[in-house]
Amino acid sequence: MVSVNRPLRPVTTRLFTALALSVVTANAVPQAIRVEFTPPGNAACAVVSPDLGFLVSIRTDPAPLAKAYRISSGQKSELVFSGQDQVTRLCFFRKPEPGAKASGLWVAGFGDGGPEDLRAITDTKVIPCRFEKWVTRVGDKVLPLGLLAVSFREDLPPSGTPLVNSDGKIVGLIFQPSGPNAAYAIPAQAVHRVLRDVSREGKLVRASLGFTLSTDSSVPRITRILPDSPAAMAGLRANDVLIKVGTYPTEGYPDAVNALFYTVPGETVSFVLSRGNERIERKVTPAVR
Repeated sequence: MVSVNRPLRPVTTRLFTALALSVVTANAVPQAIRVEFTPPGNAACAVVSPDLGFLVSIRTDPAPLAKAYRISSGQKSELVFSGQDQVTRLCFFRKPEPGAKASGLWVAGFGDGGPEDLRAITDTKVIPCRFEKWVTRVGDKVLPLGLLAVSFREDLPPSGTPLVNSDGKIVGLIFQPSGPNAAYAIPAQAVHRVLRDVSREGKLVRASLGFTLSTDSSVPRITRILPDSPAAMAGLRANDVLIKVGTYPTEGYPDAVNALFYTVPGETVSFVLSRGNERIERKVTPAVR
């Protein structure tokens, strides 16, 4: 995944809005729920999680969460907090009602193609928007995982608002503004990754591979292998260059950081490497960090 600058295009017209609403009517779409976090008392959106067992939202405030409420018809009902990941800021709550009305509301992954028209589904309206590109760094800062850059032609929806494609499937959640009419979003695959651990451990469990990468190289080159680490046992070596980790191509250091976010302790992942003039593949089983 590489950030590629693409020109912004208008994302809404009367015709597009009418078509978007007709698609929403024709296809099952997720129901966005208005929530309020305390502190600081700000509103957000939540939606049912991929496993249908939780409500998932995004809370960017760094202060510890005291309480969260579901807002419906002007009434507040307290939600039961299940856990939050401090990297993605995804937070999960027990669903207030048992069972599920629909399944398959989430895509497995999103963002491998080019720009795509989407819709943001709030608790009150449908907002046309557009996925523009992957973002793996902001300025000189490499992000811990790739985010979706989304453009709007009207006010931005709150954090946690689900983004859906033309099939009504959730492809991501609004994270935070990145400009007057633009926002970053957490991709669906990150929600799947975090949910896996939060549902079991209450937090994200990061993987340890036992190597370091050069931050100065134009390619993701391994600079050090720790003794007796998963990388050492798999046969990785210093100066190997990462080409692919699992399903994620790694053309640069930010791509590698994003790919490594999705490695799971105890689950073997395929590494494609360049070693001199040779292209090799190794199977690595990460440990718990």
